[in-house]
Amino acid sequence: MKLLNTGGTNTKILKSQKGTEFKIASLSLYPDDLICTGAKLADCMRLCLKDSGFAQIFESVNNARKAKTDFWHYDKDAFKAQLIKEMKAFIIKCKKEGFKACFRLNTISDIPWHKHGIPQQFEESYLYDYTKVASRLGKTPANYDLIFSYSGAEKYQNQVKQALKTDYPISAVFRGNVPIGKYFLGREIIDGDSSDLNNTQAYNKIVGLKLKGNKAKKEKGLFIVEPWQLDQSLNYAA
Repeated sequence: MKLLNTGGTNTKILKSQKGTEFKIASLSLYPDDLICTGAKLADCMRLCLKDSGFAQIFESVNNARKAKTDFWHYDKDAFKAQLIKEMKAFIIKCKKEGFKACFRLNTISDIPWHKHGIPQQFEESYLYDYTKVASRLGKTPANYDLIFSYSGAEKYQNQVKQALKTDYPISAVFRGNVPIGKYFLGREIIDGDSSDLNNTQAYNKIVGLKLKGNKAKKEKGLFIVEPWQLDQSLNYAA
């Protein structure tokens, strides 16, 4: 079983690496409360991206993700050994093609890879992820950047407030069009759908993401920002 997607078939990965010096390899697991420890507080599992994209069409997509998640849970040492092997192979491939290697290891999960020593073994490469655990911000190696992920769930607000005390980018999912140039949580909203590599450097900004997935578009969720919330957000950080 191969762990990494190195073909750029993920739409966001493909858009992010286009025209850059990087090639991006990604790891897609099937999320649960163990590999997404902030999901319960954020109340985001029900409308998670696990049910969007190709996963809506092909059952085999999530079956493969579940197999990888099971592998992680039952034999972490073997999982990490294979992951490291695949990352090394990808780095060699990128060098041959004249690119730098980049990794997103939490495409739909939230594992603290720096606590497992993975980024530290690949200082010549760049890693990035989204996270719902604010305590991880500012504690990763220099080659590993994080973007905090917003939710409006009441029990999650201490996490949001902790993230707002930093200058790290905060991503937020908006219903309808992303209101670029407007403000949320006291920060200016930028277009976050064009490139994740740009998003990691969007300090003190809200990385605006358009709501995806047919199921999510029909339902309400506390991690979704509704248009009416924008005008009330300017005093949030006070």
